[in-house]
Parts: sequence; C-alpha cells; structure tokens
Amino acid sequence: MGLWQDKARGDWRYSFEYQRKTYAGGGLATKGEARAAREVRRKAVKSVTLEPQTGTVFSGVAAQYLDWSERKHVKKTYEYKAMVFRSFISEIGDPPIDQITLGAVHSYLTTRPTNHNYNVHRKELSSLFNWSIKHLGEPKVNPCVNLDKMPEKKHKKEIPTYQEFLRLLAAAGPGERELLLILAYTMARIDEVLRLTWQDVNFERKIVTLWTRKNTAGEWKERAIPMNKDLESVLAVLWRSRKQEQWVFFNAKEETRYNRRPKLMRGLCKRAKTRPYGFHAIRHFSGTYAHDVLKVPTGVLSGILGHEEKRTTEIYLHSIDEAARDAMERMEGVFMLAADACGFASKGGKKTAIRRIGEC
Repeated sequence: MGLWQDKARGDWRYSFEYQRKTYAGGGLATKGEARAAREVRRKAVKSVTLEPQTGTVFSGVAAQYLDWSERKHVKKTYEYKAMVFRSFISEIGDPPIDQITLGAVHSYLTTRPTNHNYNVHRKELSSLFNWSIKHLGEPKVNPCVNLDKMPEKKHKKEIPTYQEFLRLLAAAGPGERELLLILAYTMARIDEVLRLTWQDVNFERKIVTLWTRKNTAGEWKERAIPMNKDLESVLAVLWRSRKQEQWVFFNAKEETRYNRRPKLMRGLCKRAKTRPYGFHAIRHFSGTYAHDVLKVPTGVLSGILGHEEKRTTEIYLHSIDEAARDAMERMEGVFMLAADACGFASKGGKKTAIRRIGEC
C-alpha cells in the first residue's frame, strides 16, 4: 500500500494491510528507508499468527509488543526481538500467554547453542512477559523471573593500537579515510556518523550534532561534539566535494545515506594487514587513547561518548586503574627480596627451593 511524505513533519511514512488489519509507521528520512522499514514490518507481522485461538496467545502478545518495540527501539533491536519470538513459537508452539510455565521457557532455552545465546533469549522473553504484565495484565508472574542466567566468559574487546589505526588510515581510500577520522575525533557510533546531515555540521559554531536512540527511554537525543581544527578540515573536504545538500555520507547508488557499511572494515583490515576490527572498535580505541594518553577525565568522556552513566564509560576505557597500578608499584621488591634472602637466585631446583623456604 502507501508510501508518503508527511508535509507537516517532513518525514516519510508507510502503511500496509494484513489479515484485514492496517499497520503503519513513520519517522523515516527518505522514501527508500520507508520502503525498507515497511518490508521489515511486513515480514515480522507475517511471522506470527495474529488470530487468537483461546485467551491471549503468545503470538498475539508478541505482535502487540513488536508494534510497541518498533516505536521505541532501533531497527536492529526490533528485528532481533522478532527473530527470538519466531524461534520460541517454532519450538514451543503458541499457547495462551498465562499458560506458559517456567519449565516451558527453560525447555526452550536449553535448545540454545551457547550460554550467551541462552542469556540473550532469556532477556528478550523476559522483556516481553514484563510488558504483557504491565499492559495486558497477564500472566500474573513472569515465568523467566526464577531462571538464573547462565555463566558465560566475557571476551575482552579487541581494539586497535595507535600504530594499527595509522595503518588503517594509510590503507583507506577517499571517503573511507574521512569516515575513520570522523569516527575517531567524535568517538561516535557508526550509525550516528552515517546519519549525519549537513544541517548537523555547524562550521560557524564549530559543532557537530550527533543523534541516537541508544538510551533508557529509547528517544531520539542529540549531543553536541566540539569541532577541533582536524575535524573541521576533514568535514570541509567532504563539504567541498558534496553531490547533494542533505547527507554527509551519501550513497549515490541508492540516492540516500549509507545505512550500513558491513564490508568496509573487513577490507581495510585486510589491506592494512592488521587484526580484524569493526567500526565500534574505533570508538573504544579513541576513548581509551583520550583517557590514557591525553588524560581526558572520565566524566568529560562520558559526555562525548553519550553515556548516561559513568560506569558505562569505564567499560570503554581499556586501561588499568592508576590507583591499582600505584599499589602494584608499591609492592615491588617486597616478595622478591625475601625470596632472594632464601637463596632463590642460586641453583638447586624445586626441592632445594622448598628446603630453603623451611629454613627461612
């Protein structure tokens, strides 16, 4: 059905009909984005049965929750939730929401291939049940509440070294190099940079405005990043070579902005002969470099990174706390002096060492 531009708000909207029910959405920047969002929504709607059999079945609740999620969350989150609910229905069936037991949820979660996947699906199902309790009044108890998370190994985030980042810049071509530099100087997420319009770039005030929905409320929020001379010169190059007046990073093939650049970093890392990194690793690298080398305070970095809580920023700082480093330096020589006094520096092997410990 329809794709149209709202004359009052200027955004693009869509609507379609499925099983005699009309679905609609909006807030999209271009006609192409509206068309893509309509297809994603259509697939999500068709993936669940919307006609309840008895009571409020899981699929019906899931469909309502996804309608709400599409308004609140970013596209990637919304699509992932839809995938989890499709998987749950294919494994468990489509019982009434108030008849889904802890045992049924646990049975489903045990089919997950890893503990991490178990925990992520548990979180999404729990969010749906909590939403249903709040908005629909059932079930009475969230069946996930007594399911403990599975232990999982937290993998350390790999970030480029300073030399590796320089190699990435050297391997990058026109447009690619500017993208990397803007990511590094703003410490922004890739979506925030790809979403940049020329209206967000103020050369007079030397400010770049970034937009994100990655917050507790899921609302579009802006943050202003001061533009230093390096960032200004990079943006000036892009401004002088622009092909249109809206997007900073314009995809001429699609006649709109780039939504994703999934292959760019893979190719860059290969050409630069570095370890494989994603765009988000640059955000971590830049934040860590600013903190460790340039001594930018954590509180200031929180504002630049757009974190609501300071502890989130601390996760980004891949560094050793200076107080811990000082404590370890104070311990230098404490045990080695005692070990040397016992003759550890001499030869004799393990048995000799053990005997000398007893003599000390």
